[in-house]
Amino acid sequence: MVMGPQILTAIFLVTSKQPVRNSIAMLIGVVAAASVSLLIWYGLSAALGISPPSGSGPSTTDFVVAGLLALAAIHTFRGRGTASVPKWMTALQEAEPKRALTLGFLLILLMPTDIVAIISTSHWLHNNDLNVGHGWPIVAATTLLMALPILGYLLLGRRARDAMPRIRDWLTGNSWLVNLVVIVYFIFQLLK
Repeated sequence: MVMGPQILTAIFLVTSKQPVRNSIAMLIGVVAAASVSLLIWYGLSAALGISPPSGSGPSTTDFVVAGLLALAAIHTFRGRGTASVPKWMTALQEAEPKRALTLGFLLILLMPTDIVAIISTSHWLHNNDLNVGHGWPIVAATTLLMALPILGYLLLGRRARDAMPRIRDWLTGNSWLVNLVVIVYFIFQLLK
């Protein structure tokens, strides 16, 4: 869920003037957004009456979500050669905690790959007759992945700070590949 602008934001915030405060604020936004998104999509699935299939095998909803994932994969693949850092992201060097919180929230709540991952999780929860509380692993995993840059910064200090620009550059150039692997994984999970 976090490969792309999300993890790059976390890396940029670690190299900002207030790395710890900004990263903590961003992580609060991430937890809030992932939780709200899960609640929204879980509730929509229930409200729309999307129920688990009566037999084995993928349901119509599985095929629809897999189709959306396939479109996301095509979009990711087609955009692979044009990856660049948005201008707003380079301004994160001067970010304040309030902006970091807002970015953490909006990036997780509104990114198409994150939305599709949450829809897939919500659908899986419904298919397995689990309540929304059982979706906590996706919130925890998203938060942990977004926390990796600040954890590296705190545990490795200067070595991590020196490595962050190289990591940022690699992710900028290869985030499409990581996203593609994650999307294909979700498609296979839905259709197995």
